[in-house]
Amino acid sequence: MTTVLEALKKNCKNLLNINIKTAKIDSEIILASVLKTDRINLSTQHNLILNKSQELLMSQLMERRKNKEPVAYILNKKDFWNETYFVDKRVLIPRPETEILIEMVLKKIKDKSKVLQILDIGCGSGCLLISCLRELTKSIGIGLDISADALVVTKINVKNYKLNKRVELHKESIFNFLTLKKFDLILSNPPYLSSAEYDNLEIDVKNFEPETALKGGHDGTSHYKKIITFASMSLKKNGLLALELGDQQFFKIKEMLAENSFKVIDKYRLINGEIRCILASKIG
Repeated sequence: MTTVLEALKKNCKNLLNINIKTAKIDSEIILASVLKTDRINLSTQHNLILNKSQELLMSQLMERRKNKEPVAYILNKKDFWNETYFVDKRVLIPRPETEILIEMVLKKIKDKSKVLQILDIGCGSGCLLISCLRELTKSIGIGLDISADALVVTKINVKNYKLNKRVELHKESIFNFLTLKKFDLILSNPPYLSSAEYDNLEIDVKNFEPETALKGGHDGTSHYKKIITFASMSLKKNGLLALELGDQQFFKIKEMLAENSFKVIDKYRLINGEIRCILASKIG
């Protein structure tokens, strides 16, 4: 028989032994899922004894984590903004820094009840589009992705949040996407890792997350010119373009934006000084 505290200590030690830095939180999240409770409740359940089926499930899930599979894929869920999204290997796992795009947009849009036209380029799990639509309750959106597999996941999340009537999904690149609509907001977290950065990724990411959602060409900026060119034609005047960037890409992308009549109106720096998210306004 194993108590909650014993299971946590054992599994945390096993993960630390193979240099998984997030060993404690990973063990807690997985055990909380097995017990069908919140992680925060585990501290009050240290003496609870796991039954055999719980021990077996915990062992199976921890074995996957020991093989460096991300916790989000093991449990098929990831928290983002105020929602929990279904995720699997068909889509990139939402990151906390990507939430900054939502924060920037909401800070700029004063009237949350307006009917805005929103486009998410490379929508993946749908986390950006869906989180925006749940905050901007009258707005409607389109999600584009070149991956049919990714769009299956997007559809699951759209359905889970009952947004079918407010969301269109298209398997298209922006160059093949034909629409007469002019958008108020375009969002994108495109693949932005350089070839060298991709080669040096942790196993957790490189061996499990979709390569096409990560690699952005030689210097990581190959997708931005396409996105910015499209946005310059498809945004309304004073429309907003929210982008996540890779390291050391800001000045190059700022130039692309200026050449296409955009002005950067907000930016977010990581603790190391790198600019990770920007919000630009179409001025032309």
